Amino acid sequence: MLKCAAMPSAKRDKLLGVAAGALVLVFLVQAFLESRLKSPTSDEPPHIAAGLSYWETHTFRANPQHPPLMKELAGLSLLVGGIRWPHNAETEHLIHGELKRGEQPEWAIGDQLIAANGPDRVMMWARAPLLLVAAMLAVVIFLWGRQITGGLAAAGAVLLYTMDPTILGHS
Repeated sequence: MLKCAAMPSAKRDKLLGVAAGALVLVFLVQAFLESRLKSPTSDEPPHIAAGLSYWETHTFRANPQHPPLMKELAGLSLLVGGIRWPHNAETEHLIHGELKRGEQPEWAIGDQLIAANGPDRVMMWARAPLLLVAAMLAVVIFLWGRQITGGLAAAGAVLLYTMDPTILGHS
């Protein structure tokens, strides 16, 4: 600690920036590798179906109870990965039919998407943009924290963020 304080300010700031960058990289690698091992959570299939439907059909009917940004990012990533919205009676009913109160066909459609395109492939493409958003948040924490409290506190905040099991699990 004393050596860090005795170091010239510009050199110390650069070293702390490199350390924060390394932490973000470790976070990305760890989160990516872990996400490849995890099965879909209980609510990922409808979010995947909703995000893909927004891009392919330009209709915001699926899973309206949550803000769409993360679902849209996942859906765009799925499109980049070559996963397309299926065209069958169930998907047509979701997009064009009259849904009864409480009817949520996106749950079954999400399960179908995952099964038809391979769980590993679908989950990797759907989770990739969310990992990037989490990594960008770590960068924002460092830049903002450095501006408010200095480089050492900002690097400490990034350390806490990137190594928190809850953050890793929800990324």
